[in-house]
Amino acid sequence: MKSMIFTLLSGLFFLNACRTSNVREPEYRDIGNIRLEKIGALQSTAGVDLIYYNPNNFNVQITDARGDVYIDDQYLGRFGIDEQVNVGKRSEFIVPAFVKIDMLGAVMNHRDIYKKKEAKIRIEGLARVKRAGITKEVPIRYEQVQNVEKFRTLIAGKDAR
Repeated sequence: MKSMIFTLLSGLFFLNACRTSNVREPEYRDIGNIRLEKIGALQSTAGVDLIYYNPNNFNVQITDARGDVYIDDQYLGRFGIDEQVNVGKRSEFIVPAFVKIDMLGAVMNHRDIYKKKEAKIRIEGLARVKRAGITKEVPIRYEQVQNVEKFRTLIAGKDAR
């Protein structure tokens, strides 16, 4: 009976330690190293480095991430990651991601991007985060007006380096 109570209390303590109510969302810092990796008539693939800051006092691993990218509320393509990312506590980290760009939609919907200096970038998706052996899917939501010079090269089909 004592071992059963100890097991239950240990389990409750463990679940309490893993709660996410005090977990803060990573802070977006920048996007860098935009490069075209594969050019196609209907679909192209670009690589990007997303730079974030982890304000939490613990380490995690990002095992998967995927979602959609929009420029001025027009669909640009899908993003994902190929490799696991280790995130240190209270530190900046880089997420090497890829974006599969719908070239037909990009040319049709983003012609006016050449006339603008800034556009609203919106990202919606899910990330699979692992901490102490426990995996959880967390939503990715980002929306901000940004300088679009970096993104023009993707639509034009040129390398941004």
